[in-house]
Amino acid sequence: MIDRERLKLLFGPYKAPPLRRRNRAFCLFRDCDVVITSWTDARISWPRCRALDVGRSAPGLLVNEEMARAIRSESAVAIRHWWKVSTTTVAAWRRALGVGRADPEGSRRLIRAAAELGASKIRGKRLPSEQVERRRHTAIALNLGRHLVTGFHGPWWTPKELALLGTYPDNVIARRVGRTVTAVRLMRTRLGIPTRLDRRKARDKEK
Repeated sequence: MIDRERLKLLFGPYKAPPLRRRNRAFCLFRDCDVVITSWTDARISWPRCRALDVGRSAPGLLVNEEMARAIRSESAVAIRHWWKVSTTTVAAWRRALGVGRADPEGSRRLIRAAAELGASKIRGKRLPSEQVERRRHTAIALNLGRHLVTGFHGPWWTPKELALLGTYPDNVIARRVGRTVTAVRLMRTRLGIPTRLDRRKARDKEK
């Protein structure tokens, strides 16, 4: 994924509050009333503030409802880029608002992209036995089996497709219905349908 896509804001635009220096507001991160001290020069300029009830508290960005919306929705890398804050700051905001690492849709999008890229690199390659064992233990520890969907996942046979079984050789039917020869043979056998050749033999015996 190119940087422009990684840094993309999914739920913007975000509008800064119309506040000036010395204005008062409420900060969700600090959970108290604050006074505006200045504005940032970030790509999205935002008011900085400090707590009113603390003598010389360090100023930081005002986390109002609009900023909280970004924290709950966007990836950490996008927030760092557009609001010019550190990784530590984003992590602190998320903790204060009860936002998990993979809760924001922006973060989930990047995690999925990274997983797909990693999978494409190892697809078709045999994993070392120690890595297989490590993944097995991780799957057990995280109970990943709860995400498995049981039952048949492929396309169901239609009545029209089933009616073709045994009327032509299995490889011909496989091409017609878009399935493998093995799948056709298994379904025909499961239903007790003889092959076309077997049907001819049966008719010859009757004669």
